[in-house]
Amino acid sequence: MKRRTLFSVIITILGISIIFFSFISSGSISLFDEHKTMPIPDSVLFHAAPVLSPEEALQSFQLEDGFRLELVASEPLIQDPVAMTFDSKGRIWVAEMQSYMPDVEGNGEDQPTGRIVILEDTDDDGRMDQSKVFLDGLVLPRVIRMVDNGIVYAEPPNLWFVENNNDKAGKKVLIDSVYAVGGNVEHQPNGMLRAMDNWYYNAKSRARYRYDAQSKVWEKQETEFRGQWGIAQDDYGRLFYNTNSNQLRGDLVPPNMMNRNPHMNPEQSVNVEIASDQKVYPIRPNRGINRGYKDEMLDEQGRLTRFTAASGPVIYRGDQFPEEYHANAFVPEPSGNLVKRNILAEEGAYISAKPAYEGKEFLASTDERFRPVSMYNGPDGNLYLVDMYRGIIQHETYVTDYLREQILSRGLEKPIGLGRIYRIVHEKSWFDEFVDVFEGNENTDLNQVSDEELLEYLSHPNGWWRDEAQRLLVERKAAVIPQLKALVKEGNAVTQMHALWSLEGLQQTHPEIIKLGLQSEDIKVKTTAIRIGERNVHTPFADETLRIYKGLAAHDSQQIQLQLALSLGEYLQYDSPTVLPLLRDIALTYGEDPLIREALVSSTYGKEKEYQAMIAKSNSDDNEILNALGEVIANAELSRQMKGKAFSKSEKEQFVLGKSLYEHTCSGCHQENGKGVTPIAPPLDGSEWVTGSEERLILVALHGLQGPVTVKGKVYQEPMVQPIMPGLKANPEFTDKKLAAVLTYIRNSWSNAADPVKPGTVKKLREQTIGRKDPYTEQEFIP
Repeated sequence: MKRRTLFSVIITILGISIIFFSFISSGSISLFDEHKTMPIPDSVLFHAAPVLSPEEALQSFQLEDGFRLELVASEPLIQDPVAMTFDSKGRIWVAEMQSYMPDVEGNGEDQPTGRIVILEDTDDDGRMDQSKVFLDGLVLPRVIRMVDNGIVYAEPPNLWFVENNNDKAGKKVLIDSVYAVGGNVEHQPNGMLRAMDNWYYNAKSRARYRYDAQSKVWEKQETEFRGQWGIAQDDYGRLFYNTNSNQLRGDLVPPNMMNRNPHMNPEQSVNVEIASDQKVYPIRPNRGINRGYKDEMLDEQGRLTRFTAASGPVIYRGDQFPEEYHANAFVPEPSGNLVKRNILAEEGAYISAKPAYEGKEFLASTDERFRPVSMYNGPDGNLYLVDMYRGIIQHETYVTDYLREQILSRGLEKPIGLGRIYRIVHEKSWFDEFVDVFEGNENTDLNQVSDEELLEYLSHPNGWWRDEAQRLLVERKAAVIPQLKALVKEGNAVTQMHALWSLEGLQQTHPEIIKLGLQSEDIKVKTTAIRIGERNVHTPFADETLRIYKGLAAHDSQQIQLQLALSLGEYLQYDSPTVLPLLRDIALTYGEDPLIREALVSSTYGKEKEYQAMIAKSNSDDNEILNALGEVIANAELSRQMKGKAFSKSEKEQFVLGKSLYEHTCSGCHQENGKGVTPIAPPLDGSEWVTGSEERLILVALHGLQGPVTVKGKVYQEPMVQPIMPGLKANPEFTDKKLAAVLTYIRNSWSNAADPVKPGTVKKLREQTIGRKDPYTEQEFIP
């Protein structure tokens, strides 16, 4: 990104003037008019879905007053885009999923037509005009991330790193051969966010990764399961994600704190519902949705009423929008052709969200083919929106009879190979626009600046620059330790946090740095310093770090106590005689807080009985923490029970086939361990729906089930789970033999043990219920 010359500044000013006066003289929409949309007849809205040119599509949008939408790129420069990222030059790298759903049956989806392309704006007019292919011959690529003079991308099942040699793909290194094993396109890992803590996190995944640029080695760790499509962070590194019908969820505690105890099921701390309002307000009918046959999904005008396909969210961290938009969450809904804006609120460690508007959206389109699938903060401070632009967005695995009819009757399956990227810009006054142009904004290539200059960008008002500066400092192993310490001491809160995590990435976590962080007046900086102390447990600094923790025991901040409850668990095996009494004292004072209670249970893994006795001995009447510990102890005992049963040779073959099918189709919702996940699906492990009536299970698998549903005495309904589990009767892959195999597998996995399912039984029930269109309800199976 080169800094503008005086000549380009003059040309830009003249261009703005010409455009401005031409708008006024021609009667076109001016910069100060309310945004208008191109009128489309009702007959088109309800029936056809015409392909609009990029210029026509721009006229189909309604956008919040004070903003404008700009076209950044479109076909033929890009085709079927699903993800993007910026490099240090401001160019856009795009992952194209060109073989996704070529028709309603998904025929040809396995063809190697996917690409990763580089988009460049060669004339500096804000619109990409050049596209070059970096990689092609890919099958359904889904992740792209800039790392150490190269890129990371995912092509299931693999995660790859590829060197960038002057925009030519160089050496290719396999990071993970099982990055995306099992599941289908809708239910495989994606997103890959480099978070503030120097780890790479994914949506729809239990894995996180860390890169050492010096050794060129990638580390993989198990982490908590997060979301479905897309993942984002705020200025403090907190993670946000969603599922298709639950627009915004997130973690209230740092990663890898709640997966330490396999016998607990945290509900208050990770995968928490941040936005409880799932209503949407499209400006066109949305009859082409998978659950359009359900009355509550569409209103009288055929418009979507609630989220059904929430996609890649973003937390706005730029510096171009007004202050009230900072830290807002923006969530695309491709089935509703819209983007929702949410305002986040904090109360201590808790976060909630509410819609920014009542009865309308931040952005909406009358174009049914507008499919916003992911959003990003840009280096220019604006928001960027990836539009896959196509008729079909639902994967064939779950296409209902209703949607199939919509697709075929209205020609939604064709064409493919289109796609757009938009930029959302806040319209400033003419004077502000002039100042921005004259100052040149940021046109610096961070790869070319010195380590000392990178330090300055840790204080940049735009989070994109801060994140990139931190990444480069860590990857370079920059010799700037004294300067980073100075930033921890003197910077603002966000700068202090970036400086602390830069030090952590440079393996500088000794007690002096922890104490520096604790001197900050900001609670989030203090808790970050405590977190960084966790790294010292296997170092010579362990004793001193533990003394620092002990010195914080009397601190009156509930957030400090929450972080202590979490971090002390890392030292439990190192020095349990010191740690357990500290954790007991936290329980006695703060145990009524659900977050702290879950933190304590997680931190005392392996010592639950001893910890429970210690609390009881203290004459505590806090039954909540005692009950939580008792539940975990009981779960540990239960897990020791024998599982499964003996199989004949043919039944073993059926089981193996069923396992493969389950991993491809069912594990995305019910998880590989059969325990389900909020807010998608209830557990299969130990479920009477699985091990009970064989006929009931087959009927549910064929036709689906709509909630609420009771499993092991617990009622599962929205928002705990999605309202409907779709049936598989219309999926040609699931023959009678294969459906019997997958049901046999779940009836004999984990703690389940039941008779195998015979293909003949599936065939008989399929024929008997061939005319059924709606999913079953629990009430239909009650005698």
